[in-house]
Amino acid sequence: MKTGIGVIVIYVAIVAALITGEVKCIIKAVNCNWDPIGKAEIIYTVSACCGIGAIVGYVDILDK
Repeated sequence: MKTGIGVIVIYVAIVAALITGEVKCIIKAVNCNWDPIGKAEIIYTVSACCGIGAIVGYVDILDK
């Protein structure tokens, strides 16, 4: 089975974007104001633990 270089580049770009989103989600969870615990802290932490952080990392949630 032949795989073109373009397909490989697309796969690498998608994986890089997902890993970047996960890292962004973890960073946002750490930098949240944890007093009191609110919506942003819960969403970022649960998303980072479940792997959904790859998408949620790109979303800005208002932290009060």
